[in-house]
Amino acid sequence: MPGVVMDNVNIEGSVRRPGLNEARNGVPNAFDNADKFGQLSDMNGSVHVNGASSGIAASNQHPRTLADKAGEIVPTSPFKLPHITQGFFPFGTLVNRSVQECWNELSELITELATIQVPASGGSISTNGKPAGNQSSENVHKKLRLLDFAHAKRAEFIKLLVLSQWSRQAADVSRLIDIQGFIRTRHQSYDAALQYVGEVKRDLVRAQVANPDLKTAVEVLSKGRVASLPDLGYKPPTPLTARATLKKLLKLNRIISVRLALHDSVPPPLRNYRVHDGRVTFTISGEFELDLSVAEESKTSQFFFVDIRFLFSPSSPIPKGRIFNELDGKINDLLRDDGLTGCFQFLHGLVLTNKINILFKQAVDLSRGLWADALRIELLHRTLVVQYWPQRSGPKSWLEIGVKSGQRGGSSSDPTPGISHLGLRWMRDGQQVSSDAIRVNPGDLSMELILRSVIALHTSHLLSTAFTTLKKHVLFSNHTLSLQAQLSPTEPGDCRLDVQLTASRSLRVSIEPMSGSITMCGTPHVLERLDGDRGLYKSSIEEILSRVARLRCITAVDEIDSGTKALGLEPVNQRVLGLDPRKLFPPGVMRTAFFTHRLWNRHWVAAATSSMDGDRWWLVQLRPTEPTKMGPFYSIGDHSVGAPQAHVVSETLVPPQRRLNYTTCAELVHGLTGILAIHANARYLADLPAMNFWPTFKELQLETDLTVPDLLFNYSSSALPPAFRVTLPFEAKKESQFKEMIRLVFHGIDSQTRSVIMMAHGSLKTRIKSLIPLVSNADPSLIIEDRGSGFALRLLVPAGHSVVACLFELLQRLECVLSILQSLIRKGMEPRSLSLSRIDFAYGPEKKFSAFFDMSAKGPSLSDYVDVADVISKTTPLFQLKLGIKFESSSPHRRIQEPLTVALNQRFTETCVESTLQLLATTLPLLRSLDQITPQSNQTDLSIVQVIARKPTVYLIHYPRLRSRFHLSAVMHQDQLVWMLRDANGMDQADRGQVAAFIQEKLYQSKGDGWNGLGDGAVASISKVGNLILELHECLNAPHLQLDKEVGVKPEQIPKQLHIKGPTSNALQTMGNTDVITID
Repeated sequence: MPGVVMDNVNIEGSVRRPGLNEARNGVPNAFDNADKFGQLSDMNGSVHVNGASSGIAASNQHPRTLADKAGEIVPTSPFKLPHITQGFFPFGTLVNRSVQECWNELSELITELATIQVPASGGSISTNGKPAGNQSSENVHKKLRLLDFAHAKRAEFIKLLVLSQWSRQAADVSRLIDIQGFIRTRHQSYDAALQYVGEVKRDLVRAQVANPDLKTAVEVLSKGRVASLPDLGYKPPTPLTARATLKKLLKLNRIISVRLALHDSVPPPLRNYRVHDGRVTFTISGEFELDLSVAEESKTSQFFFVDIRFLFSPSSPIPKGRIFNELDGKINDLLRDDGLTGCFQFLHGLVLTNKINILFKQAVDLSRGLWADALRIELLHRTLVVQYWPQRSGPKSWLEIGVKSGQRGGSSSDPTPGISHLGLRWMRDGQQVSSDAIRVNPGDLSMELILRSVIALHTSHLLSTAFTTLKKHVLFSNHTLSLQAQLSPTEPGDCRLDVQLTASRSLRVSIEPMSGSITMCGTPHVLERLDGDRGLYKSSIEEILSRVARLRCITAVDEIDSGTKALGLEPVNQRVLGLDPRKLFPPGVMRTAFFTHRLWNRHWVAAATSSMDGDRWWLVQLRPTEPTKMGPFYSIGDHSVGAPQAHVVSETLVPPQRRLNYTTCAELVHGLTGILAIHANARYLADLPAMNFWPTFKELQLETDLTVPDLLFNYSSSALPPAFRVTLPFEAKKESQFKEMIRLVFHGIDSQTRSVIMMAHGSLKTRIKSLIPLVSNADPSLIIEDRGSGFALRLLVPAGHSVVACLFELLQRLECVLSILQSLIRKGMEPRSLSLSRIDFAYGPEKKFSAFFDMSAKGPSLSDYVDVADVISKTTPLFQLKLGIKFESSSPHRRIQEPLTVALNQRFTETCVESTLQLLATTLPLLRSLDQITPQSNQTDLSIVQVIARKPTVYLIHYPRLRSRFHLSAVMHQDQLVWMLRDANGMDQADRGQVAAFIQEKLYQSKGDGWNGLGDGAVASISKVGNLILELHECLNAPHLQLDKEVGVKPEQIPKQLHIKGPTSNALQTMGNTDVITID
């Protein structure tokens, strides 16, 4: 019944709840609400409650009373709607405010225009006779301001006019507003009634709660269980063992592999996968890795999500918790409904959106950092718009990064067709251009690199267009002036356009990366100085010519000074050096500048001289007389330096065909460093007696292309001064193995040590093909050239420091190395590697034993200064060479390593390396047999043996438990070199009669394979001496040889060297006199 509800609406539009005595659910109260019930009956007819007429009884009881009352409450006046006046204000107030605001702004405008000064008009008259008026910019500006103000106020007053016309119908509009408000209020009452019914229905739910089950509660609290509840009989699964787990995983791997290979349709992007650990991992390069698994063997069952990992940076893993659980559920739903294709499309889109958000965050960080006020950033759904160069006037430029559908239309930058991907849309100066050249790495997202690439491409476009336009001009088309452009697709700072304005001055055009403003830089300061000089001196032609000559020379030298200063060539004041250019250089020089470099020796400087006859480079040597003194830098005023000398090294400051730029200056500094290094060595060679070199000092200059010439000189070790001859530990060959000519070359500057690299190239008289594989890579100072017929020595020294002294030592050491190499080859040994300090070789049968010669020189190093005048006056050699030989632990010659080393360094003996190598072959069978018996000495107490090596050819074999000593030496027997074994016990024969008799019988009175008894000893051949040693050891290990155990064994003394009656080889006796004892 709508009338009833609407009548009960209060002022706020809410429904008033009925009281206790009012009708509920359509049934009125028969006692206290009779009047109202009668009114409702007359208005809306009879009321039926639950199918019965509830008004019958009432009408029978009071038929006239209700009707009379209903007639009495019928309203006699019409219903008045509430009048709404909220928000209304008088129209006059609005007009007054607008007029007052117009007056105030007009006053301010008049005051502002009065401050602008307008220049006086020239009073010109046009052809039609009318005055043109004041057309100055200030006057035009004032008129425009006044006109703009009038237009703005005119628009405001037009709006007031429209409002005034509308206000004539304000009464009707006000009534319409009241009716609309009344209707809205009734709608709110309907809504409130429905809300109230719903609240009542909700509150009745609480009243429907059943009574508590106290019986079940008592059973649970007392017994801990409910007997009436059914038991389904479920048992927890048994835990899997490691073997069972592995078996399950292998089974899962097999099921997944079969499904992917035979049954499932794998989309092309997911065909890069691997099956492992009960799961399959799909890898999409630059995006993500997806782990899936199965739960059933059925080929139609769905895959389930396990894990996902992003493969691009910067990225973060998905946090565990609600987000991961939602993603898990979403992916599983997609796998169930759409399979692998739907899963890939969802994750692919997720990754693309994540990448765009990452780029957006990076762009925002850039705009808040170094790129502040240089970027305009906006993110529209999944499209990132980055505007660069916003302050430039004209068409704007921006880059759009979004997702492309994959339906490519011929763009080479699109990936596989049909797959969405990150795409670029480049608007350059308001026009869309191709974005294929923009460098974007999908695996390493960097908004700054993308932005730099876009700006670099834009800059390259602008500069290349300018280059093409400028190239059409005559000056640049006929190559009178040069034009160069350097472009970069990634770095805007590397893009520039170099325009040559004059023969000596140039202009560089570039674009500032952040603001896009065009910058130009040039160096016209010399021309300004020249114009000023012309204006100051106009009195005399002679004076003008002198000024022109002076400025020309100043310009030439200042260009060198300014061009080479950044490359480390620093100017030095001539007063600090204490030099007088008038005495040092020829007359006519008008401008002089001295330079030094941090890589140069402090006793050398370079000088640039300029005159009207030409420009030259000089090298000035400040020769020290006391090399050990290290005074202050360039302290030429003291007595530690002699008279300086200057030498011409170039006839021009810059080659005529070269332009003075950074490259030319760098090559110039490089060439000066090289010519200084070559010149210092040439000066050192010139101070040596009888030493010839080419080219001479007058011809030793830089080439026209700034290359450094080579220095050639004669070399012969026998012709060197005594101080430069290396003291060799053995007799060197009289004939040199090198050809006489040595070529010294400058090979640049070492970046690590900051020293110049000097290479000495030479040739061998005889080609040695085996040198190439033997030279060790670990020794960079030696290089083999020309297939074994040449060599090169590498030396690092400061520029201006001579390498001649150390070069002589290295050349003689190389001769020693080659001599040892040839000896090894002649003796049938196998060289393994070779360097200036070590030679590794193999010897013995099957070349299974290894050894090496090591060489070390004692003398000044490359960094030490060696004064020529002081050295050639002495006869003591500067360098001494020491040789050594070492064996590996498995070599039998380790016993005699020290005696061989001592023998190698005995200079005044007849032995040499070849004799040492011969000794290796001679003693090898013996030492191998000694190695065989010494490990067996631990078997019995009687078999303990001690071997003492007095010399490489003399040994003492001692059995301390048997009180037996034997002397073994290499001697000449019947014109053959043999090993002789004799008894070395002397007169001490106590308690060893049985041993002596047994040795006499089994050894001295018999013979064997390669050995014979002599009655008082035995001899054996070189190759069969092992049989003799083994026979001796077996005899002394016989079981019937027993000593009296009650006799205490006295400590044995090392016996003195015995005199051997047999003749001994002279060559073997000279191997050294020092006894070296080795006991096993």
